[in-house]
Amino acid sequence: MSARRASSSRGRLGWGLAVLGCLACTPAAEGDDGSTGGASTGDETSEPGTTRSADDSTGALETDSTRGEGTEGGATDESTGEPACPPLPAPDPAWLAPLQQDVVARLSGAAELSPGVTLSDRATAPNRSAARQFLLAQWSALGLEGQLHAYSETGTNVFAALPATIDTDRTVVIGAHFDSVPASPGANDNATGVAMVLSLGRWLEELPCRDLDVLLVCFDEEELGLLGSAAFAEWLTTQPIEVVSVHTIDQMGWDADGDRAIELERADAGLFELYEQAEPFAPGVTPLVPTNTGFTDHVSFRELGFAAVGLTEEYVSGDTTPHYHLPSDTFDTVDLDYLASSTALLHETIGRLVTAEGS
Repeated sequence: MSARRASSSRGRLGWGLAVLGCLACTPAAEGDDGSTGGASTGDETSEPGTTRSADDSTGALETDSTRGEGTEGGATDESTGEPACPPLPAPDPAWLAPLQQDVVARLSGAAELSPGVTLSDRATAPNRSAARQFLLAQWSALGLEGQLHAYSETGTNVFAALPATIDTDRTVVIGAHFDSVPASPGANDNATGVAMVLSLGRWLEELPCRDLDVLLVCFDEEELGLLGSAAFAEWLTTQPIEVVSVHTIDQMGWDADGDRAIELERADAGLFELYEQAEPFAPGVTPLVPTNTGFTDHVSFRELGFAAVGLTEEYVSGDTTPHYHLPSDTFDTVDLDYLASSTALLHETIGRLVTAEGS
């Protein structure tokens, strides 16, 4: 989280992401896809002012081939012709805690990011490059194609597209910044948010019915003034899609009083209610606290007219990490149970949003 300092219709996408508005929006190329989770050994973006894509003749990345069967209507009951989508699965699957423990440990230097690579922070250019390669490898492991959104000479976001299982251009965006301040391992700020985005991608990918496209993004340079999210928000305005809402996550690993509460920052119309309606279906009790906090990535999207909300631990309520922006923001200070319970609520909320469950 940076030093604490805001539905837009864009037309038809067809799930070919136009690469206008960024210096390089590119799928990970063979040999540079982070398949081993290792650090990049070369320039990971094209020359400034150029774009790279899967189809150089059109300048757009075509991913329609990744859609599920029945793209015009999803699975159906052969006897009735009605949609046959099962209820949402449990939002707290058995794989959740081990996955998040591994992600937070690797990103914060408690475990090797890749063989021979251990991060002390995610502030320097080489360390952020290594983190990007790790994130690309995580998307690849899920069968998703990671993309690099290079918006400047120094900043590159990482994102993945999860298409709906019907034909739509309506899109929900979920993101968290992956950088840290210098000399801080950034376990809570914000390896926890990244772990939530990665977990959500795996959970959503297993749903047989999705009515919305999903963009999962890890922002660069949040700690330098929300630069990555601002660039990604600007890029979204060039895309022929309808952004339903944007959800950003920053610091979700501290819960000293054990109440499992989550603050929802500046929730635009209907978004607090979205989480409130999902909360009874998530395991346990998760109190939701509305706040007017800024200083993190949701601000970038609201300023351009996108409906947005930020998720965090109880920063305003006073139950927040004392290790904020310090070398002591380490893996062993993260409450992994709280992280998992918060993620379960995120799963349930976004799952209901992208399916008929929430209608």
